[in-house]
Amino acid sequence: MRALVDAKDARAVDTLVRGRAVTAVYRPVQAQRRLREGGRTLGSRLGVYQLLQTLPLGEWVPLEGLTERERCILPALPTWTRRRRSGRVLRLADAPVRLEALLTRADTWVEALDGACALSRVAPRMAVCPPLLKDRDRACWEADFYGVGLAECHGEDVRVLVNAPTDVPETVAALHWRLAEHVHRVVVEHETSSDPVTPVPQ
Repeated sequence: MRALVDAKDARAVDTLVRGRAVTAVYRPVQAQRRLREGGRTLGSRLGVYQLLQTLPLGEWVPLEGLTERERCILPALPTWTRRRRSGRVLRLADAPVRLEALLTRADTWVEALDGACALSRVAPRMAVCPPLLKDRDRACWEADFYGVGLAECHGEDVRVLVNAPTDVPETVAALHWRLAEHVHRVVVEHETSSDPVTPVPQ
């Protein structure tokens, strides 16, 4: 799977996203992992992620510069994610993993592409299917149209037909962070259950 991502320290873990089985390819962020030791979590409230993203990482921000909505959400931020002092706030937390791609696999390119499209653009998406014997041009056109990568896989051999767009729209940035937290929790659960996370093959 190394052909699918351009990151030497990439790892892969299987999980469910929107009820669909996917393989999340990610890179760990060790400083953020340490910040979450002891089972610290951010929860699922989207407003928490939206507020954190408006605060620059590692910079003091005057509370008076926040909107009324942001000041209302501020008390909901776990104390480990920020510091408050003298009418200012400092963000400490960031995404615990860098999501390189969400892989969906199926026996046909149509099913793999449908699965990837259902995930929306919260992370780069890659549809993986067996070698295409026909409809290759159509499959590539549709994948490109929907902003999804497409790769054919035969055993350990992988051929990328369409590269997955790596940009995540700003409108879903908070959803992207929340998904990264989910992947991190899945990774931690695998580690505590002695079920190792898979390094992406070279």
